[in-house]
Amino acid sequence: MKKNIFKLFALLLMVVLANSCKKEDPLNVDFSQYNIDNPVANTPLDKWLTTTFLDEYNIDVIYRYNRFFHGDDRDVAAVKVDKVQSQMQTVLEGFILPYRKIAGTSFIKKMVPKQFVLFGSGSYNPDNSYTLATAAAGRNITIYAVNDFNINVPGDVVGKLKTIHHEFTHTLNQIVPMPDDFQNITKSTYLATWTSTHDTTARNNGYVTPYASSQPGEDFAETVSHLLVFGQAWFDARANSSKAVGKAALKAKEASVVQYFTNMGIDFRALQMEIQNIVRNQYKYQQASFRYWMGQNLYKSMTINLDSDPVYNTSGISSDFKAAYQATKVAVAAVGNAGRVFNYAKLSFTSSTAMTLSLYYTNTAGSAFEATYNFNMALNATSGQTRFTVGTAGGTTGTWGNATVIQTGAQPLINYLVNNNFIADWLPTTINADNYNKYGGFYVSGTPTNYFYGLLGQ
Repeated sequence: MKKNIFKLFALLLMVVLANSCKKEDPLNVDFSQYNIDNPVANTPLDKWLTTTFLDEYNIDVIYRYNRFFHGDDRDVAAVKVDKVQSQMQTVLEGFILPYRKIAGTSFIKKMVPKQFVLFGSGSYNPDNSYTLATAAAGRNITIYAVNDFNINVPGDVVGKLKTIHHEFTHTLNQIVPMPDDFQNITKSTYLATWTSTHDTTARNNGYVTPYASSQPGEDFAETVSHLLVFGQAWFDARANSSKAVGKAALKAKEASVVQYFTNMGIDFRALQMEIQNIVRNQYKYQQASFRYWMGQNLYKSMTINLDSDPVYNTSGISSDFKAAYQATKVAVAAVGNAGRVFNYAKLSFTSSTAMTLSLYYTNTAGSAFEATYNFNMALNATSGQTRFTVGTAGGTTGTWGNATVIQTGAQPLINYLVNNNFIADWLPTTINADNYNKYGGFYVSGTPTNYFYGLLGQ
């Protein structure tokens, strides 16, 4: 037995010695060719991220998976590489550039987080909710669920943009604390277990979302991001559908947010307008359109006063509508040679399918009168196509009786309304930030230079 073991040992030793003396060519293998995500590779995507974000804003975009950036207590999927550029393009267009234009280059370069980290899936929480993004230390924003992002779906783009603005608001609050007055508006109704809060309850308590009701910091960030990204019309509709106490709280929070940005030297309304123009015109988000909110009957009236409203001096009005308006002034004055003075017109949208035209005028004694004309309104809330047709008068006395008296005087405006097919839109296009979201109107289909608009009422 010992003899056999010795022979086996000797044989193995000879094999080892033989192999150790064998000469071979040097090993020449580039292992990077076998690593599909080589972190040192300078891909076209890396070059774009470097040029667009690192060189210009000192922002490092981290998209290669690293557990360090999401913590050991979560399982989070890596981002798909083909989703990275579209997601960061949205960050650039809908977040960085609007702030740069309105707040200034030095502000955004100083305040923007210096690290954006992307993950493919959401980060799930113990209460079965999941985190879409986080902000940390005033320098990092982590964006989750990027694999679900589709830049060709407006709702996806706007939803993700809202999340980014929410997180940046946290970053601002880490540098400039949110105002104390905001925290006290709905102090008694914050609830950490927000996932059990119904949306109606949150709305009636004065919150833009149930999540906003979790604590003041989230409330502030949600209020800012919804005003900027979903827009003023969305916010107003939310407030209008709340109970009185909820509406008052939402409007108080809006005022607090505007003042917070003013204190930082930022025109919040100008920033809101810049972001809304992108959401409406570039991302084509239907729920930011005027036609959508007309279909929701958010706006109850449109007042047109070419003589007294200064917006017509700064933004103008189409010559076609002005001609009809001026012809009405002349015709009203000529009715019965009574010297009446037509002062202004008001369109009242009594429902999504009905409109009344009221002409307000005075007689030679200075007494004020109103003449009311009923119209049917066919509005396509998707395309904006709108058609007005003459409706049935509501009676023969009062404002309808006045309408009969000055019928020939009102005819030029009536003809303008019923003889054209219109598109509902935010008008005028040259509106300034102070009046943004306050005016809207209609242009003739196929002829956008023929239009009218007025001060909106809710």
